[in-house]
Amino acid sequence: MDKQTKICIVGAGAIGCTVAARLILAGFDHVALIARGENRQALLKNGIHLKDLTGEHHVKPYQVLEDTALLPVQDVVFIATKADALRNVLTDILPVLYDQTLLIPLMNGIPFWYFYIGQQDDQVEVIQCLDQDHYLIKYFPLQHLIGAVVFITAQLHGYGKVQSDNPYLLIFGEPNHQSSDRLQALKLMFQDTGIEARAVENIRDQIWTKVIANLSSNPLSVVTGATLKDIYSHPQLLPVVTEIMQEIRLVAVSYGARISIDPHSFLKLGSEMGEVHTSMWQDFQHKRPLELNSIATAVFELAQRYQCPMPTTFNICNLAKFISEQSLHC
Repeated sequence: MDKQTKICIVGAGAIGCTVAARLILAGFDHVALIARGENRQALLKNGIHLKDLTGEHHVKPYQVLEDTALLPVQDVVFIATKADALRNVLTDILPVLYDQTLLIPLMNGIPFWYFYIGQQDDQVEVIQCLDQDHYLIKYFPLQHLIGAVVFITAQLHGYGKVQSDNPYLLIFGEPNHQSSDRLQALKLMFQDTGIEARAVENIRDQIWTKVIANLSSNPLSVVTGATLKDIYSHPQLLPVVTEIMQEIRLVAVSYGARISIDPHSFLKLGSEMGEVHTSMWQDFQHKRPLELNSIATAVFELAQRYQCPMPTTFNICNLAKFISEQSLHC
C-alpha cells in the first residue's frame, strides 16, 4: 500500500484519533474521519492534537464527514466505535467497499464474528448477547474482515485532543487463522507510523489476551477508581484481580486459546502502564453507558457453555453495573 491509499476511520474517539494522527504523520494523504455533531465541528476547525511518547503533534485529516456518502470507495476502513454501535454504522460503511477493501474493527472484547472461520453466514455459531437476531453475521461483509486487537492506552481530553503515555501495538489476523498477502500488506502499512503492527496466524489467542486485560481492569476501575498501576500492584486489589484473571484464563483455555503471557508477567505489564485510567472509568466519569456487553457478558455466555465458574468476575461486573446505573439516574 502506498501513501495514496484511501483510508477511512469510523469513530473519532481516543483510538480513532490516535490511529488517524499516526497514519497522517506517516505521510498518508487520504485519511478520512467519520465523526458527528460537536466532535466533527471541532475536528474540522482544530484537527487532531496528539501528545504521545514521540512528542506533541497537530494534524488535520484529509476529510471529516458526518457519514460516508461523500467518500469514494476506500482501500482500508477501520471501525473505531464501541462494539454496541457496530450495527448502527454498518449501513454507512457498505457503500465505500469494493472487492479489495479491508475492513478492520478496532474494538474491545469478544467479537461477534468469533466463530467465523470462512464458512457461510448461516453456518456461523452466534454469540447471543452480541448478535441475538443474527443481523451482524448476516449483513456484515465478512469476506472483507481482518481481525484486530488493540493495545493502545489513549485518553481523550476534549474533541480531537488525545494523550497516550505508552507504546502503541496493533495485532492483526485473518479469521481463518491463515497468513495472506492482504494481512502482510496491512502490517506493512504501519511501518512508518510509530505504531507497532504484528500479523499473527491465531488472532483468537490475542483476543483472549486482551479480554484478560480489559475484563480484569475495566469493571474494577469503575468500582475502585483505581488506575492501571494500582489495579495490578496494590496489595488490597491484587487478590481480586488475580482471581479474575484466573477465571478468564480457564474460559480461554476451554476454547483452545493459548495465552503466552503468564499471570506474574501480566501483573507486571499492567502496573507498568502507570497512572492511566481505563476507558470504562472514563465512560463512567462522563455518565456514558459502560461497554460491558462484549467485554464481560459475552465472556460469561461463553463460560456457561463449558460450565466455567466466574464468581469473582461476575460480582465485580455487577457492582460496576450498579454503580454506573445509579450515576446515570442522578
